[in-house]
Amino acid sequence: MSEDPELAEAFEVGRELERQALHAALYKAATKNGDKIAAMFLLKARHGYREGEKTDAAQQPTVVINLPGATPLANFRVIDHE
Repeated sequence: MSEDPELAEAFEVGRELERQALHAALYKAATKNGDKIAAMFLLKARHGYREGEKTDAAQQPTVVINLPGATPLANFRVIDHE
């Protein structure tokens, strides 16, 4: 194939058509037929899912809420309403 560019291109076109057909069949099995193995494979291959792997904490935002301490009772005043 290194000597024949047309043959190399035809091979790549054929391989891409095969990939598309296999992906379509796998996607159909996962979504239409409820094939859990096909669904898990697509999650892993296409979306980076890894079983049992903790999510990267660096990618998750950290929210810190600072609340003031309790005000001592001596700082309160009693107001009489008559």
